[in-house]
Amino acid sequence: MDLVRDVMDKKLLDRNGRDLGRVDGLLMHTGPGSQPRITHILVGGITPWMRLSHVLAGVAGKLARMWGPKRADPVRIPWSCVKNVGHDIKLDVLARETGAIDWEIWIARHIIGRIPGSGAGEAE
Repeated sequence: MDLVRDVMDKKLLDRNGRDLGRVDGLLMHTGPGSQPRITHILVGGITPWMRLSHVLAGVAGKLARMWGPKRADPVRIPWSCVKNVGHDIKLDVLARETGAIDWEIWIARHIIGRIPGSGAGEAE
């Protein structure tokens, strides 16, 4: 498997088909005398910004701590939860349990939920 081609930036779907975002990074374990192996998929946080610039990642981290669900660190989804890698990556987890949709929930409650007739309660 070519990790960059087959995994990076692919859409993540939970066991019910709910979108969790895209793969922003991969966490790899390396050790003496063992083969490198992927341990986690990283979603959100400063990870996408790190791919562009450490300065932008620092700014994004500070802004995330000031507003929103207070999550600057990426969500780590164990590689063992990956069930299928194809056009999308299917996981054996529920979106709400991972924390990957915390921003979506926060925006629905604090911004969209204040718009009359928005039906924001349905987004959760």
